[in-house]
Amino acid sequence: MARDAAQTRRRILDAALTEFAEGGFAGARIAGIADAAAANQRMIYAYFGSKEGLYDAVADEVIERAHAEVPFTPDDLPGYAAALFDYALARPEVVRFQARRTLEAHEPTPRELELYGEKLAAIRDAQESGRLAVHTPPAELLVRVTGAVAAWIQAPTGLRPALVGTDLRDRVRADVTALVAPPAAPPVAAPASRATAGT
Repeated sequence: MARDAAQTRRRILDAALTEFAEGGFAGARIAGIADAAAANQRMIYAYFGSKEGLYDAVADEVIERAHAEVPFTPDDLPGYAAALFDYALARPEVVRFQARRTLEAHEPTPRELELYGEKLAAIRDAQESGRLAVHTPPAELLVRVTGAVAAWIQAPTGLRPALVGTDLRDRVRADVTALVAPPAAPPVAAPASRATAGT
C-alpha cells in the first residue's frame, strides 16, 4: 500500500508540473491533473490538502531536483551557470513553470527560502575568504547569474534566427565569467617629468 501511495503521489506531482507549467496556477485544473495522473481528485486533496498545497509541493520539488542535480559552486559560478543552462534546456516544463511562477508573484515556500539561503551563505563565504573576488551583494549576484541563464534560454523569438550558429551555453559562461571577473586595477599615473616636477 505504501508503494502504491508513493507511486500515486509521484504521478500527481508529474501531472501537476505539466499542468501548472502550461496554465499557471490560475489556469491549472485539478480535474485535468487527476485525469493525467490516473488518480481520483479526492486523492489529490488527501495528499496535498488544496490546490495551493499541490502547487507549493511542485515548487519545492522543482527546486529540490535542481539543487540535487546541479551542485552549486560559488568558486566557479561560470561553470555552475553552464550546468544550470544544460539542466534547464533539458527540462522545458521546469523553465515554463518557473517563468509563470515569477510572473504570478507567488510567495516563496519555506524550502525555497532555505535552499536559496544556503546558496547566499556559500557566496558570502567565498567572498569573505577571497575565493570570489567580486563583492556584489550575494542575492544580487545570484539573480544576475541565473538571469544570464534565463536570458539565453528565453531569447525573444524574433531574435532566434539571428542566433543560429551561436553556442548559447558558451555565451552563458562568458557572461558570467565577465560578471565575476576581479575589478580592474585603476591605471597608475605616470611620474611627473623633471621639467614639470617643481611647477
